[in-house]
Amino acid sequence: MSDILTGKVIIVTGAASGIGRAIAIAAAQHGAKAVIVSDVTETPREGGGPTTGEIEALGIATRFVRTDVSKHSEVDALVEVAAEFGGVDIMVCNAGITLRSDGADVAEVDYRRLMSINLDGVLFGAQAAARQMKSQKKPGSIILMASMGGIRGAGMTIAYSTSKGGVVLMAKALADALGPDGIRVNAVCPGAIDTHLLRTTPGIAEAAEGFRRRTPLRRLGKPSEIGDAIVWLGSDLSSYVTGIALFVDGGLLSVI
Repeated sequence: MSDILTGKVIIVTGAASGIGRAIAIAAAQHGAKAVIVSDVTETPREGGGPTTGEIEALGIATRFVRTDVSKHSEVDALVEVAAEFGGVDIMVCNAGITLRSDGADVAEVDYRRLMSINLDGVLFGAQAAARQMKSQKKPGSIILMASMGGIRGAGMTIAYSTSKGGVVLMAKALADALGPDGIRVNAVCPGAIDTHLLRTTPGIAEAAEGFRRRTPLRRLGKPSEIGDAIVWLGSDLSSYVTGIALFVDGGLLSVI
């Protein structure tokens, strides 16, 4: 599609399915040197073949690394794989979960599990990538996956909104901390995106049609549209962009 990621090595967590899969494939389509796919399983939730197969078909080098992002040591090992290709240039901390029951009475065990993935795992990924970028003395782009739920709260997503709000501020704080090393850090806030996760999460699935009707563009977003936004933030076309929360939501956050 373009060559704006030529020479770039990208890591995407949570890339077996949904938005993460779309990001990894988009990176390959836009000329990445190598795409490292990370997830807890290689099997897509939507069915079909592994993400790495789609990338290999495009002639791009790829690796699948099974990773539990809530474990610091596994995230460190994931980023080390990038050294095979010359080191990570773009780190996309995308892995995240929702809960089937996430109201005001969310159970402690569920709350802590979600935070360990959606917040801790994002920080661990950013830290590991930044260490490698700094050790190689090269600039880079770190992109954290937030959500419109991190900007607007909802009673049915207490823990989720808390985690994603933390991701937005984490991006801003890390942008300040890592900017002097030439490392940019941004967050992306998707709106209602048509994924398996959206369709199967109680409460959110029921609300999806209402989101669609309220969105100025009057449709749900496609995972590939998040992938395109990530590609831009990872490329040199956004070289003076850091510390932002980029809304990719069809205008929904402007009207709710």
